[in-house]
Amino acid sequence: MCGILGFALDKNKISQETFSDALEMLHHRGPDHTGISFNEDLKIAMGHKRLAIVDLSINGAQPMSDPSKKIQIIFNGEIYNYQVLRDELALLGCDFRSKSDTEVILQGYAKWGEKILDRLTGSFAMAITDMNKKQIVLARDRSGEKPLFYSILDGEIYFSSEVKPLLSFSPLLKKIDVESFQHLFSHGHVPRDRSIFKDIHKLKSGHVLTFNLETRESNIRDYWKMSSRIAQPKKQAQDTLPNYVERLDGLLSQSISSQLNADVPVAILLSGGVDSSLITSIASRHRDKLNTFTVKFSHHEKFDESEHAKFIADKYSTNHHELEASTISPEILEELTYFFDEPMFDHSVIPTFLLSKVIASSFKVAISGDGGDEVFGGYPHYNKLLKLRKFSHFLPLPIRQKINLLSESMLPLGFKGRKTIELFASDFRYCYPNMLEFFNASEQKNIFNYTKLDTDHEILGYNDQISNIKDYISRATFSDFQNYLSECLLVKVDRCSMANSLEIRAPFLDKEILEFAFLDLPSNLKACKNERKIILRHLAKKVLPVEFDVNRKQGFSIPLGSLLLEKDWHNYFQQKILESDPLIFNHQEILALLNTKERLHANAERLFGIVFFICWVQRFKPSF
Repeated sequence: MCGILGFALDKNKISQETFSDALEMLHHRGPDHTGISFNEDLKIAMGHKRLAIVDLSINGAQPMSDPSKKIQIIFNGEIYNYQVLRDELALLGCDFRSKSDTEVILQGYAKWGEKILDRLTGSFAMAITDMNKKQIVLARDRSGEKPLFYSILDGEIYFSSEVKPLLSFSPLLKKIDVESFQHLFSHGHVPRDRSIFKDIHKLKSGHVLTFNLETRESNIRDYWKMSSRIAQPKKQAQDTLPNYVERLDGLLSQSISSQLNADVPVAILLSGGVDSSLITSIASRHRDKLNTFTVKFSHHEKFDESEHAKFIADKYSTNHHELEASTISPEILEELTYFFDEPMFDHSVIPTFLLSKVIASSFKVAISGDGGDEVFGGYPHYNKLLKLRKFSHFLPLPIRQKINLLSESMLPLGFKGRKTIELFASDFRYCYPNMLEFFNASEQKNIFNYTKLDTDHEILGYNDQISNIKDYISRATFSDFQNYLSECLLVKVDRCSMANSLEIRAPFLDKEILEFAFLDLPSNLKACKNERKIILRHLAKKVLPVEFDVNRKQGFSIPLGSLLLEKDWHNYFQQKILESDPLIFNHQEILALLNTKERLHANAERLFGIVFFICWVQRFKPSF
């Protein structure tokens, strides 16, 4: 992993010193080497902060140019099939000066153009300056593991791994995007093609952007086209469950083996759940004496999964490390906001950040089980939605929607069962509801005094992206994959790990596994009314010890509701709320959520989101 930054200007001017200062804001992403290409005549700059993982020599440094000096690349990520591509390119006459995956992409682009993206297996965000075609190409991996922000204003393009450097170029970029703001407080993250700032955007996962240096026009296209491929009618299952399990075992083994390859030591994040335990078990086929890490909450037994992680560690004889996290200071939120220059509301950022810090003291790379739930149907809400969908046939949609409006007007926020009524009011034929429990439009009207909020219109959703997918579980899992996973969980992992100069890899997000899961695997082997993560649990029964409980579900999390009952956390949240701008935040309504103890656990994540956003506003001082 690394950090990239660049621009192509037209009328404006940014000095090399200003550019260098902006690039330093990405130092945590790549402390091993800094590289800058700055062309004052063309007004094009490319900057790179390197975290050296493959080919640690100076030969792997970036920006990297092809032999003609006409094509230049800056790249963040890892390509796991680069050796295969390198051999193929060598047969076509390419000479290589390094052993890096970056040069394989560069030479591949010179030979195949943008079609190189179809051949890549890995995680990546890249920028390529192509003076032959007079264009800049930005591209992002299929899952969204690596971030890429950009801004196009007045025929000029700016791009970066994070938002901070872009904000340093112009204070005008700090204007809040109202629709992204509302989406954030509804879904816990901003939309996949936007940022919290009006004139800064994200390149969507699986997409490529081309910017013409002559016409100053841009074009974005979906190079993976997975949504339309899933929407195609599936053939009836051609295989048996044992054969599907065998295929997945082989694919996962191949993915883990390739992701264990690095020129530095590799660790594994082990929570003790199905996904991370499978990763550890299969990784042990390829490496002896693995290093595993977990979080321990000795004072909060309900959240302490360390004994399950230790069970797996002992079975596979790993060098196991436990991070004791029972005592956490709430002030950690202020440290986190520097790295989350685009806010999101998942409170598991805290253990992820702390664990990354511990791992990074000895390792540069770690492997996680991210993606297993979204790709293979692991969340309890899949069962719930299937049951509600079945019952919805007995009650017309308009009646269900009226019941929901009545529920919202009568039941307080955090009241048990209120969310179920909201879900039951969904149009199950075409939609996929917002499963996260934050604030709908009317609730946002209560907690904010922000006059620019448009509470009369529906908050941006996901349904335009997946409504053509008829199979309900396929629609649900793919929506979670390209929204919740990409814009929440992978954002959390990227920012927390990169804050500590640590690369985290996710074998479940391998291209072959994704296409197997979304295009080949029948949805009834993911989830049904009474089961979920069906094929992974069958694989777990095959490869994990017989004593392992395949029905457990727990990731790296913290006992947030319990912490808010403690004096230091409660007082910190209260103080932050009172410090916030009363022109934006309704102190009375928010404090009522904090001080209603009988619903504090139900509203804990909502309160975390609000306070995290308050800390973020205090640091970045956006323009409302």
